[in-house]
Amino acid sequence: MKKILITAQNEDAPNLSQVVQGHFHLREVIGEKTLFTMMVEDKELNEVVAKIRVTLGYMDKNTLVEVYSPDFTIYPLFDEKKEKESPPNSEKKRREHSPIEKLLASVSSYERLDADILSLAAVASIVGLVGLFLNNVGIIIGAMLIAPMIGPIYSFALHSAIGNGIGVLRDVLNILFLILAFILFSLLVSWILNFFIPLQITGEILSRTHSSPIYAIMAIFLGFATIVALSKGIPDSIAGVAVAAALLPPALVSGLSIVLYPEGTLNALILTLQNAIGLMAGGIVATIALQIKPRSYREEMAAKTILMRVIITLVILVLLLALIPFLTVSS
Repeated sequence: MKKILITAQNEDAPNLSQVVQGHFHLREVIGEKTLFTMMVEDKELNEVVAKIRVTLGYMDKNTLVEVYSPDFTIYPLFDEKKEKESPPNSEKKRREHSPIEKLLASVSSYERLDADILSLAAVASIVGLVGLFLNNVGIIIGAMLIAPMIGPIYSFALHSAIGNGIGVLRDVLNILFLILAFILFSLLVSWILNFFIPLQITGEILSRTHSSPIYAIMAIFLGFATIVALSKGIPDSIAGVAVAAALLPPALVSGLSIVLYPEGTLNALILTLQNAIGLMAGGIVATIALQIKPRSYREEMAAKTILMRVIITLVILVLLLALIPFLTVSS
């Protein structure tokens, strides 16, 4: 059940009569404002919100719409309706999705890279490097937990789904900037440590200097699973480990290889980019599977155009990255 509060001017109240009709609702006049309180089932939320958005186009801009999730509700009429629609022996379950507004609000903090995110990237780089040089998987996993990579990937997938071209471009730049930051942090720390400590190329490092299309396929599945998990309310710190596992270690190896193992730098960089593109592609597949899209028909058509362009671009990039190792060997 969802609780919708609509605060509108008194003269605009009649416009909302068709929206609240057929739903349990209350109407209260408070001075120059009228407050509508509605209770709707989760499966009806998207349809009701779409009607409200259309109605708002004919109303005063000073109208507030709020959506809440009550801890619980007791309403016998709804219980009877559910029993009629879903018999006790029925095994069919309806999938419920978070409203697009809620999903977009969840990525608003990821649209800009600030000092806190860069600080986390620096700490994750140092911890990850320690794990790589000690050949310690546990320490590497610890670095993944704090690596701030999930936000831009999630934001990219959602902005692609709703056709926000500017948002997509900003997210791509954020992803590239974070990858570059990991590489530079790794290069700088490795270069400094090499003056004081004899650094060795361990098995964990060598394993990230071999690129393969298989890793890109794995990244697609990881990106898909991550977006599905986030849309279901799983915390970023848990879902983000999958993204960091695909991006952080190879990015760090790309940086340290420049100092210690130059012949492995190109493959590590290709692996990093393959995984990044795979995660982005998997995120887009997840938004399509979850039917995350704009509400209006016009916005949906525009979103499909942008989404198709993004998909074509990702496919071209994957093919180019797959060909680079063969071109290098042949030359």
